[in-house]
Amino acid sequence: MSLKAHVHLDEPYTHQAVVKALESSTKLKWIINQDIEPDHADTDIADVQLQWLEYELINWRHLSMHDKDSLANAYCIRKGLIRKSQMAYNMTKYLSKHPNSILKKAIPETWLFELDHVDYFEEAMNDVFEVERDLQEGHMFIIKPSMANKAAGIKVFNSLDELRAMFEVEDSDSEDEDAYDSDQEDLTQVREWVIQRYIDKPLLVNKRKFHVRAYVLAKSNIQVYLYKDMLALFAMKDYDTTCLDDNLIHLTNTCLQADEEGYDEQASVKLFWELGLDEKDLNKMFDQMKSILADVFDACTSEMTTFQAMPNAFELFGVDFMMDEDFNVYFLEANAFPDFKQTGGKLQHIIQELFEATTRVAIEPFFTDGQEVTDEKLVKVFDKELLSL
Repeated sequence: MSLKAHVHLDEPYTHQAVVKALESSTKLKWIINQDIEPDHADTDIADVQLQWLEYELINWRHLSMHDKDSLANAYCIRKGLIRKSQMAYNMTKYLSKHPNSILKKAIPETWLFELDHVDYFEEAMNDVFEVERDLQEGHMFIIKPSMANKAAGIKVFNSLDELRAMFEVEDSDSEDEDAYDSDQEDLTQVREWVIQRYIDKPLLVNKRKFHVRAYVLAKSNIQVYLYKDMLALFAMKDYDTTCLDDNLIHLTNTCLQADEEGYDEQASVKLFWELGLDEKDLNKMFDQMKSILADVFDACTSEMTTFQAMPNAFELFGVDFMMDEDFNVYFLEANAFPDFKQTGGKLQHIIQELFEATTRVAIEPFFTDGQEVTDEKLVKVFDKELLSL
């Protein structure tokens, strides 16, 4: 069977892996068009069965008109999962209905923080009075822009002055463009943030903090799978709570490290199952991740205005977990179109195998007999028949 696919992803690392995965399909023969125009989302693409594209390029009209024979690599509406503030709201609502959920312990205490201008900082803090109260005792918190990714704008703080300083930009009369810090300037435009209680006793390996980047496949309406080959992404410096300003100690996103002198990809990116920890502890954490994901997707997909699982779509999410020294697992966030490149060169085969498994499990059944296909590395964690809008 020959089918037509439109494929374009901005990052060559990912694009090439997707093309190779489709070409390796044993059940389907793909005619792949990689020459995608910028206005693809608005043009007529008759007789195209698969769109594996950047979100902005997906032709949603075509997808809705051909819901039985056309498939895309993203859900149109899923901000309830990937937008931090909406996610926090959904978790709070879910826990009010399911107080015994694992999420009660697995979601760090979270507050929505809205600030239009630094002049209204005190008023904004009134809405997160618990944070202001605990800062007086030196508790640590982390703040994140609601919609940013790749660690942009994230800061760890333990005082009110440190938090306020984030939003204060000194006026400058200089005409030199280099005098302005574009990143800091951008932060003044952010209105919506989330503040979370900092996990101050993280599980360390070789004295360094790390988080687990898991890849999660969601398909149709809806089945969710956790890809077993997970990454452990390490901070560049040894853990130290006396120095909160150094992101290379506290933030484990490798995109922050790549341009740093002394960056060692092999030291910063490892496989979860090869951390040198006891197998019993690794399995304990993996089981928690499965349970956490089940309830996270139950919570988000129950809110149909912010997550709509289309029958003719699938999507790969990057999900971040943190563990404490007692091997308790915490859900940090989910990212759409994750940065697969941070996997690095040595472990690139992990991404290639992920895309090939996605092709077998999410794509081939849609265009053949519809029978569920299993893959030993894709562990099903959630399966629920949802109403379609």
